[in-house]
Amino acid sequence: MDVRSLRPGDPVSVGPYRILARLGAGGMGIVYFARSPGARPAALKVVRREFADDAGFRERFRREVAAARKVSGLYTAPVLDADADAPQPWFAAGYVPAPTLGEALASAGTLSEPAVRALGAGLAEALQAIHAAGLVHRDLKPGNVLLAEDGPRIIDFGIAKVTDATRLTGTDAMIGTLAYMAPEQITESRDAGPEADVFSLAGVLVYAATGAKPFGERDPATVLYEVMYEEPCLDGVPASLRGLLAACLAKEPSERPDLESVLAALTPVDPRALDSPALRREVAAREAEATRAVTEPVTPPPPTPRVDDGEAGKVGRRRILGLAAAVAVAGIGAGTTGWTLTRGRSAPAEPAPRGTALGTAPPPAWTFTPPRPVTGTSMVRVAGDVVLWGGGEEMYGVDARTGRRLWAHEKANPAYAGNLARGSTLVVIGGVIGDFDDRTITLVDVRSGEVANLPTPRAVRPSFVPGVAGDTILVRSPTDAWGLDLDSGEIRWHRSDEGLLSGAVDETGVYLSSDRSLAALDPVTGRDRWVHTWSGSGGGRDGASLDLAVAGGRLFGDFGDTLQAFDTASGKSLWTRNSDEQFDTVVTAGADVIFKHEVLRAYDQATGAPRWTLVAPEPFADHRGHLAAGDALVAAAFNEKEGPAQGVLVAGTDGRARWAHRGPAESQAGWEVAVSGSSVFATDHKRLYRFEAGR
Repeated sequence: MDVRSLRPGDPVSVGPYRILARLGAGGMGIVYFARSPGARPAALKVVRREFADDAGFRERFRREVAAARKVSGLYTAPVLDADADAPQPWFAAGYVPAPTLGEALASAGTLSEPAVRALGAGLAEALQAIHAAGLVHRDLKPGNVLLAEDGPRIIDFGIAKVTDATRLTGTDAMIGTLAYMAPEQITESRDAGPEADVFSLAGVLVYAATGAKPFGERDPATVLYEVMYEEPCLDGVPASLRGLLAACLAKEPSERPDLESVLAALTPVDPRALDSPALRREVAAREAEATRAVTEPVTPPPPTPRVDDGEAGKVGRRRILGLAAAVAVAGIGAGTTGWTLTRGRSAPAEPAPRGTALGTAPPPAWTFTPPRPVTGTSMVRVAGDVVLWGGGEEMYGVDARTGRRLWAHEKANPAYAGNLARGSTLVVIGGVIGDFDDRTITLVDVRSGEVANLPTPRAVRPSFVPGVAGDTILVRSPTDAWGLDLDSGEIRWHRSDEGLLSGAVDETGVYLSSDRSLAALDPVTGRDRWVHTWSGSGGGRDGASLDLAVAGGRLFGDFGDTLQAFDTASGKSLWTRNSDEQFDTVVTAGADVIFKHEVLRAYDQATGAPRWTLVAPEPFADHRGHLAAGDALVAAAFNEKEGPAQGVLVAGTDGRARWAHRGPAESQAGWEVAVSGSSVFATDHKRLYRFEAGR
């Protein structure tokens, strides 16, 4: 039996079950091979501590176990026992001595059409029983299907959902396995229902028939995009099954057939199509191995090694999550025993019906071409009815409605500009990029283009203007921050840190994040109003946020591996979300806050509840200028890291993508964007465009 030895810290027993070996680890917990008091083998899952500490998770766990008990063992590995109130909740399922579909396909190759039909009919019938019990599986994949002698079984209810319950957990992770996940599981704009299992069923059958996943094998962000917007690849699927599987893979849940229709389309089937002498030998070998394992003396887990206090905590949560692997609940291998399934060749089939692709951008409402090329990477901002656009040595004021040039100014780059001061004054650092001897601070009236240089003390060498709070300008370098008087340019206060600093402002406060702390400052005096200090051990909340956003009396950032929101007045933590990604940008959009990495993830500003996830044709580009949002629209630039694919994706603040504009940019950094009302302003660093988002 292909199991793993127990590790230091593994339990000797859980409830009445004796732990014999490890089967694997998944996102929700660790799976063990165990022995019941009556010497029966079982697959026992112990929930991870971070979920065990969530009372809402325990409640959902209890309800799901109760629902899973109603599903007959004819279709699943039956639930034998469970304890939702244990320090770490657990449940035990009957051990089914059978290979997973994934193991079978890896060993013997693809299935014949009769075998695919028999597999599909068995899984559809099993899903009917699961749904009748009030459950939605939400992670159907080849590793969660066992090929037992009496038909396929569906296993691993670790991330199932009770259909008649409200969402009880607070996890912000997408639930499911990317290659088989339905679009509604990705966006999180609605709870995934039974239709999501139909989508996953079709993906499993495509894989069984062709050996390929319907949405490719590339990096996760690309797979997510293809699931959302591209048609599935059904090359090699038998012609008689193509229409059915294409319908099951429809983007909209309402357009997919129900399980009764799927079952009717697959039947009648040959019940012997999935059976073979090799499968029977495999099952017999697994039964014998399981019997041996539960009757031999148990080898206890090794003792937990002593860890020196000075070394504790140096491996953070992100590293641990990055090393974790997903393993099926009852997927116990059988050593070197090989076996085959009956298979055949199908004639070439007609192309499958196409899926719903992402819409193409409308023609630009106007295009502004500068009299001479802008220098370097340009940035775009909107201030009322004026669009500010410029590169390293120039800035243009452009009428937002007509695209007409209003004014031009040399050596004032909006890339280094914060929010408007006194309604219409933009504060910029007016130096040529790379010229560290020119750090003049310039005030630009966005309506007239009139400029004035602010006297700047020699000690101040800023590289960015996070914004203006009242009459205090916040400027910073990578490791220093200064509060300057808006009228005189004099230094009001100065902060320095050994690590990198991030900053943000609102009407009444200045907020600085460093590797060691997050602080709210009085903008005039620079005195601390409140401070949160992170531990220095490399633990879960170390490290400065790469970006901060503030809106509605709340401050948002990604601190180490935790997304957090704070009350700006008191510093009270409003909510936290664990994450295994480092987000480089955070912006507010309507009632949500959006964090950007290679995908966008939106959360409710007030509660932190996950709202949606958005993917693009390529990973989203780095840094703040590539993402903009308003009350109704989100625009983000995507940029292939090693290739020419560039463009802009536009979506509503409900997370629904509207269209994409594809085209090369004059900078390797990709496109830059800004949003105002129903307009999206974008630049390829050669021209400035205005698009109307539409509906």
